[in-house]
Amino acid sequence: MSSSRAVRFGILAYGPSGRMHREAAAAVLTVHAHRPPDAEIALLTDRPRAHRWLDPIASVQPLSADTIARWQGPRADRYRPKIEALRALAASARHVVLFDTDSMARRELTTLVDRLVDGSLVLHRREYALAAPPRKGDRSLRREILGRTWDGIAPGPDAAMWNGGVIGSSARHTGVFERTLTVFDEMRDASAHFAVEQLAYSIVFPEYGPVVEAWPWFDHYWANRDGFGREIARFLDEVRRDHLGAEEAAERLGRSPIVAPLDARVPWWRRRLRRLMNASPIDDDHIPESIEP
Repeated sequence: MSSSRAVRFGILAYGPSGRMHREAAAAVLTVHAHRPPDAEIALLTDRPRAHRWLDPIASVQPLSADTIARWQGPRADRYRPKIEALRALAASARHVVLFDTDSMARRELTTLVDRLVDGSLVLHRREYALAAPPRKGDRSLRREILGRTWDGIAPGPDAAMWNGGVIGSSARHTGVFERTLTVFDEMRDASAHFAVEQLAYSIVFPEYGPVVEAWPWFDHYWANRDGFGREIARFLDEVRRDHLGAEEAAERLGRSPIVAPLDARVPWWRRRLRRLMNASPIDDDHIPESIEP
């Protein structure tokens, strides 16, 4: 990847969840539909046979159980591998963007790459000021994160929590992911907050350059995975029925995107009612050897 504009889009998909691997396939298709001509896509996965049908549009890179365990670290942390994946993807790329499985590219990505070329870093969305978290469960972060130093970085009064559904940087920011990993490990020792991985980006990235929100280019539907999951399963069934290859599937999904509310969270009492009624979950805790059409 010698071009000054060459970018590697990457996605990490591992574990037994069938829904998550279907999400990953759909996410790859949307990025291919909108990527610049000098971009590549890398899919890091422990189920390479399930994704082999994507070979024409993505580099499917197998992950061993040993690699995943090493990336998870001594705490077997489920979020730590994302930072390790960024380090791996950036080792031979000028620019790198990692997108979560529960995300979809929505528009042409050249202008996002322009921001990386200009020196910006990318996170999905700024959520709230760490000094004034809006939710009770986040307020412990004021004492756990602010007023302390993390690998030499002291968060200032404008420090914020950013959503990490999309993460990007360029090679000009040497060592940014290594430093993020160090800060993550330090924070994990100090805080049990579920979003420590996002906090690590949130604290480190502003030290290197301006941070751009990725939401104008990507939807991140973490708060409506059930709704999107149903539509993704339907779309992949359609791909199989019509015997589409990866290129054709990406073109169809780009032309007729999956659209649903990004936030479909329900009240606690409705979730409890669903459990009492034994409603079948959308996810299946199994991924077959291949989900190719």
